[in-house]
Amino acid sequence: MAADAGAQQIYDLLNQEAPSLNEDLAEIARAAKDARDNPYGVMSQSGVDAVANVHQFYRGLRNQIASIGTVDEASKAAALKALDTLDTAFGAYERGLELGISRPAVPKVKNAAKKARQA
Repeated sequence: MAADAGAQQIYDLLNQEAPSLNEDLAEIARAAKDARDNPYGVMSQSGVDAVANVHQFYRGLRNQIASIGTVDEASKAAALKALDTLDTAFGAYERGLELGISRPAVPKVKNAAKKARQA
């Protein structure tokens, strides 16, 4: 069965080239690795900003997809669920970074990692 225009639009959005997203994800990886060498394991501001950018990117993508009409509601729902999970994961990661290295931060960061694996 051929995809309707809405399904094709969702597919195109999910498969679009996003150089800034790739750059931000690479910066998160660098900053997380370098944080091990920083006092108290604090992530650099560039890493914190990259986490916020990625969070914003996935939230924006989710909102775009939510506004598209398609007859393939099951696939759209699955895409939205995955994007909601990513939104939750990066939101938890951001909140964990805001708390710094502290007891309250540990469960939030662990939850972020769990949600990211699920997505």
